[in-house]
Amino acid sequence: MRFSEKQHGTGQAVPRERDGREVNKMDRFIGVLTVLVVGLAGCGGTKVAKEAGTGQAVPRWVGRVEVVGLGPAAVGFKASGVVEAQTRSIISAQVMGVVRQVPVEAGQHVRAGQLLVVIDSQQLTAASAQAEAGRLEARNALVETAAAIQAAEAQVGLAQSTRARLVKLFERKSLSQQEMDETDARLKQAEAGVAMAMAKRAQVEARIAQADQTVAAASTQQSYARLTAPFAGVVVEKLAQVGSMAVPGVPLLAIESAGGYRAALQVDEKLASGVRLGLPLRVSVEGREPVEARVTEIVPSLDATTRSLTVKANLPALAGLRSGAFAIGEWSAGQKDVLTVAESAVRENGQLQMVFVLDGGKARSRMVSLGEVRGGRREVLTGLKAGEQVAIGVTEALVDGVEFEVKQ
Repeated sequence: MRFSEKQHGTGQAVPRERDGREVNKMDRFIGVLTVLVVGLAGCGGTKVAKEAGTGQAVPRWVGRVEVVGLGPAAVGFKASGVVEAQTRSIISAQVMGVVRQVPVEAGQHVRAGQLLVVIDSQQLTAASAQAEAGRLEARNALVETAAAIQAAEAQVGLAQSTRARLVKLFERKSLSQQEMDETDARLKQAEAGVAMAMAKRAQVEARIAQADQTVAAASTQQSYARLTAPFAGVVVEKLAQVGSMAVPGVPLLAIESAGGYRAALQVDEKLASGVRLGLPLRVSVEGREPVEARVTEIVPSLDATTRSLTVKANLPALAGLRSGAFAIGEWSAGQKDVLTVAESAVRENGQLQMVFVLDGGKARSRMVSLGEVRGGRREVLTGLKAGEQVAIGVTEALVDGVEFEVKQ
């Protein structure tokens, strides 16, 4: 390196040598920089070499590679769905009337038999009173028939006594045949009266039985006006309001059993034949860690709209679990040979996935399509074939076309 100064007497600049100490400092700086670059290359990364004939720096990457090959991998399938309660009950009215009370709210825990809805139905009250009146009338008629039977039996007794006395007279020829016939007729008439009274009592007893059934039916109808919880659970939906009209079949409340949940998964029609009762599943709910479960129910028909089969699996107790949560179920269906690559060989940029393939001593980037992660390796769907070498442990510093030196 040179500096210039003006020549004495001419004003022209003439060069002179720089102080030797400054030259020595610059040489030492260049030496330290060279040592740092070589040191980085030794532990895997970019190394700078000089291109023959030009003296220019050429980047070089030192790293490890692996050969892409086939390996056994588990074949798995997935199905999504929702969490639902194992037991769910829709509470609806069986009689028409005005809703008078709804002493529960959505989210409230209820016990079995707890009052949920009270319906005011005047027709039910009137029907019950009418049934009671009919039964009372029938019971009073039974008392009358009992008295009629006693009277008829007394008439039979009198007719029998009279006939016994007249028979003796008839035998002594003191009584005519006509008088004897009249006596027999009166006895038969008295006996018929008893039979009629007995039949009347049977009719009244039938009326009483019918009245009892009518009263029981009216009582049952009245019980429909007070709706209670069929089991212990949680009110998940409240549709009834005080003053609204309850109509038979229209839901008023929805209750789910406390603690018992299951996953209802929609399995594609193509996979339906591989699903069976007892099939082991791994179910994850709303991003939680997967839990073990088994298929407990298979809906026998396919959904005509989605062409899917509904499969249900009971879930273990999970804190904070609620119906409607998103669930994913996974199950295994054997093994198959697939191409795999180390996960450290993959560079991802958004939805793009690439690896670096060795080609003529250089690293060439290649877009690939990859599947699931299994044991630190990715299944190769497209973009690679068996026998190719790919760089592993790649970083952002590795670029397309760089000279690649395989680290032993």
